Amino acid sequence: MQLITLEWAEAYTEAWNNDEIIAKKLRKFNSVFKYSISDREDLEPVIIKVEKGVCTTFGTSENFHDKEIEFDMWADTASWQKVFNKEISVKKAMMSKGFHFKGPKLKAFANMGGFERSIEVMIEMEGITV
Repeated sequence: MQLITLEWAEAYTEAWNNDEIIAKKLRKFNSVFKYSISDREDLEPVIIKVEKGVCTTFGTSENFHDKEIEFDMWADTASWQKVFNKEISVKKAMMSKGFHFKGPKLKAFANMGGFERSIEVMIEMEGITV
């Protein structure tokens, strides 16, 4: 399954919602995330809404207003691949030049454990193609 597609988003939200660590760390967290691969114009970004730590909705820009998106995470194919190959840790990836993250910094830092776990869940998913 291709990373950053609606098929991926469906599987990812299910994995996220079934993860006890995320449920505990993000139980009071509400936001809307946008994920994309910056050098793949053929793949439309995917947007995922989280309410009280649970992914409740996902879709594309057709399903959400730009104003709703609070966090935007993007990287090129090579950077995503390094994370999926476990060549760099999730924490290092989030701090590297290849990954980009836009959103309220204080909210991100306050929820960093949950954010890191959400990316770990992503790379633990079986059969993902970057």
